[in-house]
Amino acid sequence: MESNQEKFRVSVIIPVFNAASFVRQAVESALLQPQTAEVVLVEDGSVDNSWEVCQQLAAENAKVHLYRHADGKNHGSGATRNVAVRQSTCEYIAFLDADDFFLPGRFERVEQMFAADPQLEGVYEAIGTHIEDENSLQRWKSSGMPLTDLHTMTKQVAPEELFAALVNGGSGNFSIIGVVVKRSVFEKTGPFDEGLRLHQDIAFILKAAAVSRLAPGKLDEPVTMRRVHDHNRISAPRSSQLVYKTRLIFWATLWKWSQQHLDREKQQLILQALLKEAARRPRFNRPLPGFLSGFRKSVQLLLLPFEYPCMLKESAFWRAFASALPTFKT
Repeated sequence: MESNQEKFRVSVIIPVFNAASFVRQAVESALLQPQTAEVVLVEDGSVDNSWEVCQQLAAENAKVHLYRHADGKNHGSGATRNVAVRQSTCEYIAFLDADDFFLPGRFERVEQMFAADPQLEGVYEAIGTHIEDENSLQRWKSSGMPLTDLHTMTKQVAPEELFAALVNGGSGNFSIIGVVVKRSVFEKTGPFDEGLRLHQDIAFILKAAAVSRLAPGKLDEPVTMRRVHDHNRISAPRSSQLVYKTRLIFWATLWKWSQQHLDREKQQLILQALLKEAARRPRFNRPLPGFLSGFRKSVQLLLLPFEYPCMLKESAFWRAFASALPTFKT
């Protein structure tokens, strides 16, 4: 009779871009897990010697499968993960970035949970932070990124409430490198959004939470370590205008997807998050002149329909616009 461990086989997905110094540790940490059946590396047009290091890793272990984009160019994390998912073979898929690493026992709780609940479609767990050096730490802090010992959900949330909890905030969140999902989840969410150069991992998490049954595993100790170093893309310096644009595209992309896949209530949650983001973050690099400065939020909201005309049909837009108008004391 086949053992439970033999049934639980995981494909570990690792996109690789300019990670020659780190990818060996990432791959070896995945291979140390007894549940890892394969490590799928997809090299994304690096300008360092990542490709050569990946070739060495593939030559050393038959579980390591190496791929590139057909044109050999850089396509971003979303497109690269999509290639890896298509090439993977296991029912269960885990994610790891090439500069991060799993801790021992990464899949122990996950394996138990999937065995106990056949209806379960995904498990999310906490990740920790490994700081490479002081310069890396200061760069991370300067970017405004939160730095905590644990990146995790701070509350136990039922699967049917997870989507709302993530969109509304206040209950913590989790990272793609702390997630294991069944392959069938992608049939509901679709692939990673290749139009998002940043935050495509968060978009996938929100989609999966909206349409799949995801449950918490270990939330009080890490299963994976996120490395903070000098070249983290998420902490690269960006203007406030670029941050605004990036975040707006993220929520607008999710809203567009929701109109095809989610009920009206969930669509409205995403729309409200989009409107909140559009009003909260400064759109312009310089303050509006004179008396217009008090109208910044309402001006930013009023510009949205030029980019998304269907916004004019949404009552939530008009409520947000009205509430953003300044009030003047008489």
